[in-house]
Amino acid sequence: MKSDIVIIGGGIIGSAAAYFLAASGEAGGITVVEPDATYAKAATPAGAGGVRRLMSLLENIRMSRFSLDFYAGFEAAMATDDNPADIQFRRQGYLFLTNVQGVRDLTRNFETQTDEGVAAELLDADALRARFPSVGTRDVALACHSPEDGWIDPHAALMGFRRKAARLGVTYVQDRVVGCETSRASLKHVALESGGTLKGDIFLNTAGAWAGEIAAMTGAALPVVPMCRVQHFWRCAHAIEPLPLVKDDSGAFFRPEGDGFVGGRPSWEIEPGFIWDIDRGYFADYFEETVWQLLANMVPKFETIKLQRSWPGHYAQNLFDGNMIIGRYSKGHDNILTACGFSGHGIMHAPAVGRALCELALTGEFQTLDLSRMGFARVLDDTPYRELGIK
Repeated sequence: MKSDIVIIGGGIIGSAAAYFLAASGEAGGITVVEPDATYAKAATPAGAGGVRRLMSLLENIRMSRFSLDFYAGFEAAMATDDNPADIQFRRQGYLFLTNVQGVRDLTRNFETQTDEGVAAELLDADALRARFPSVGTRDVALACHSPEDGWIDPHAALMGFRRKAARLGVTYVQDRVVGCETSRASLKHVALESGGTLKGDIFLNTAGAWAGEIAAMTGAALPVVPMCRVQHFWRCAHAIEPLPLVKDDSGAFFRPEGDGFVGGRPSWEIEPGFIWDIDRGYFADYFEETVWQLLANMVPKFETIKLQRSWPGHYAQNLFDGNMIIGRYSKGHDNILTACGFSGHGIMHAPAVGRALCELALTGEFQTLDLSRMGFARVLDDTPYRELGIK
């Protein structure tokens, strides 16, 4: 089997790239290889779906700006006869809370964000208490509120990209890449678990937490590993005003969801790896022993919440600097590109990254937003490009 462009991994990044490539009308045949059409173990459906511009790096702020606008018009642009593409887009805002140690970064980031046109404001403890009475201020030295940021239903966005791409002629193959055949200058074809092979002119490695496994098949190494992040849904008996998505220095976050709240924190304290069973071992009492108190620090009324359910998910964590890697990465193989290592930012940046991968695949260069500082060269040169402050 032969395609002009082969995409390895059909999650939200791979499917966004497939959509932009197909919509360009210049990509030729496009095939996406995705082992699980149900996405039961994919990162996207387990995510919170937040989309924010409260970031420190210009590239991340600008990608989020594009993605916010794109998601705002997602339903109109992506609907098909069998899928209305309703992603429940809500501009209910973001709220970052920091202690004394984080004031400098939060203030500096705020200045960068407002220079980029972000409608944000800094709130001291008194202003925070007046604006959001349920949010605790005991350890908060400063807060930043961006009312025009928000969140989406991540699974609906993934399926919206996928179904629209398929409607535009993209072929989705339910299979797994298990090997790569290369020459001195390029990747020739990938071997599939089913026993077949798939040839291509250009290959995109958008395999998420599995991107490192795909890279190893061409003798390359990407510093991307799965990092567990268990999420939880709970209800609170106390009346709470409408809140934005709230996050603090600990990494804990929550947002309103239906008649309750959803949230959690990345489990940085454990070794990287996939964890699917959270009913025993380390995670058996994780909410009560670790997450609950962090949430109650943010909202004192959460002292009496009732946990409804928990579920596992994973970040595709870039151990090098926590930011995505985009572009070429496999020495001697110029026709394989990646976008990986989003470290929790994949959903919010998927539209911008899908567009960027389309540009790289078709022209070899970024056309609308220069993401060259996010390239693999920084790993080779040992020059990290990190977000500052709350990640």
